Amino acid sequence: MDKFVVKQGKKRTMSGHAKLKEHEAKTADLKPHEKCEGTQASSTKIKDTGQSKEGDGRGAKKRRSKLDPDGFQLLQVRGDLFSCPETDSLVHCISQDCHMGKGIAVLFKKKFGRVEELKRQGQKPGGVAVLKTEQRYVYYLVTKEKYWQKPTYRSLESSLKAMKAHCVQHQVSRLSMPRIGCGLDKLQWDRVSQMVKDIFSDTDVAITVYTI
Repeated sequence: MDKFVVKQGKKRTMSGHAKLKEHEAKTADLKPHEKCEGTQASSTKIKDTGQSKEGDGRGAKKRRSKLDPDGFQLLQVRGDLFSCPETDSLVHCISQDCHMGKGIAVLFKKKFGRVEELKRQGQKPGGVAVLKTEQRYVYYLVTKEKYWQKPTYRSLESSLKAMKAHCVQHQVSRLSMPRIGCGLDKLQWDRVSQMVKDIFSDTDVAITVYTI
């Protein structure tokens, strides 16, 4: 029994050795690149996969950059307010009685009218009345009760915050305005402009201020 097992084991060993020699004989005449063809194909596949991932990454970054907002801007220019792009929403200050009898308010009244619609909105000092046209909004910052009164920084600040909330809600991205609260209303532009910056700095709204 033991002798049989040894012979079988020896026979298997010789058979394996013979197969090894046969394999070496078959591959002896092959060229080096033919011997490792399978390995090279596998390596190329891995390399291509890596390039594809890298390309996808660049594409994702590019797409994200297009979606990045421009951020808040405050630009001051010389010119006619009504020469601004027709898609810019407009801003100016009025009194609660919607009198609009002096200054740039007269031009707003002539250009957009709808005074009764503004009155029906019932905005008090510190609020904002809004008209919607085909291409933009027109904001009326209600900063005082009667046309002959003067606004306060507090009422203007409250009106600006109300306008900001409307801009964010309705995705308004561009505003054009005069130096609101200054001129006939006698507020100081340095203080008003800083107030505008403080209120809108966390938005993506671009504001252009027109002066003559």
